[in-house]
Amino acid sequence: MKKVLEELRNKVFWIVDTIKGGKLRREYEDIGFILQQYETSRSIERRKDLLMKIMAHATETTAFYADYSGATSLMDFPVIDKVKIRGNFNDFQSMAYKNSSKFTVSTSGSSGTPFISFQNKGKVLRNRADTIFFQERAGYKIGYRLYYVRKWLPKYKRGRIKSWLRNIKMVNVADFSDAYLDTFITTLKKDTSTKVILAYSSALRDICRYLDKIDSKPIETNISSIIAMAEGLTEETRAKLVYYFKAPVHLRYSNQENGILSLQLSPENPNLQINWASYFIEILHPEKDVPVADGELGRIVVTDLHNYHVPMIRYDTGDFGIATREGAYFKGTKVFSKVEGRKMDILRDTKGKVTSGYNIHILESYAEIEQFQVVQVDRAIYTINLAVTKHLDNEGEIIDRFKLFLGEDAEINIKYVETIPKLSSGKRRLIINKHLNNKNKPDLV
Repeated sequence: MKKVLEELRNKVFWIVDTIKGGKLRREYEDIGFILQQYETSRSIERRKDLLMKIMAHATETTAFYADYSGATSLMDFPVIDKVKIRGNFNDFQSMAYKNSSKFTVSTSGSSGTPFISFQNKGKVLRNRADTIFFQERAGYKIGYRLYYVRKWLPKYKRGRIKSWLRNIKMVNVADFSDAYLDTFITTLKKDTSTKVILAYSSALRDICRYLDKIDSKPIETNISSIIAMAEGLTEETRAKLVYYFKAPVHLRYSNQENGILSLQLSPENPNLQINWASYFIEILHPEKDVPVADGELGRIVVTDLHNYHVPMIRYDTGDFGIATREGAYFKGTKVFSKVEGRKMDILRDTKGKVTSGYNIHILESYAEIEQFQVVQVDRAIYTINLAVTKHLDNEGEIIDRFKLFLGEDAEINIKYVETIPKLSSGKRRLIINKHLNNKNKPDLV
């Protein structure tokens, strides 16, 4: 019966779209065409057309980009960021769309002042198509039950009828406690429908920690896939998820202001397929607006090909990543082999060189450590905040392991805390770079 309901929901969804003119289906098929035929002349021309149109639109209808009229190359445009958009928001809005209906998107302000932007109807539609296309290839099909684990602020909550129609179960990370997680796991066990878990990576880690704590056996439940988002996922957490839930795990990289930028489409291949159908993405040097070579860590800079209300051309997301052509899901495309956190949360060694934030996850190998956070206080001074379940005997070992990637001259202090506080988004900041923030604060809001 549940399988029948899943199929019915899927068919009704697409029938409704057909009645409305099939706009979503056309966007979905366009994404597939661009990515699946990426190396063909038709796909190349389609991507070029999308880029030229958004460039022309921006220069012709916004005050900010008016000075770049006649630009024929993306490189003719400046790199922008949240600070630039926030400080000139009216100038970034298209005069052609200012009086049109719009969708408001906002970030939580996890890294400073909240950021607000607008999207036109076409952009919202494209985002929905992106979600369907990419998550379908990661094991989620419309009609499946979606356990969506996030901080459910009032602006995100869906009504009971809409949640039922979309088959969404809202799981609030802000309520995580042993009792809440016990109820959540019990619900999963009783639910025989095909389901997908979409959650913050940190929330998935908390779930695994709870299952470790109660010495849980693998859970018998029909999970099609687990999609981790918002933060990096360690191999240890990934392995535990596979063990406990017997389901493939996929990592998603997206943001509120743009949408799905990339997603791991093969559980065997950890690389994240970049969404070249809806964005043009550059990897630029950490300090200069020049591209880095494939395989090198750089800033992720996005040109949104579909937001005509607030055009974002060469938008610095504040995140870092490494791009490569190896292991692409769609032939000929580049993928991310790694995605790091926000610029203000990038960790640097004592020589000032960016070091991978994944290094700090060695702390997950210590059973006594429940939560952790690394703070770079100064060029060579670091504090490791630890919330532990019992006395930790390995302080010296931890400091030695951190010095391997921070530098032998690093001054590392361990501080014990009751808990690592959550941000308004429900996530925890694993890295805080006070040194970088104080040096260059205007760029890091």
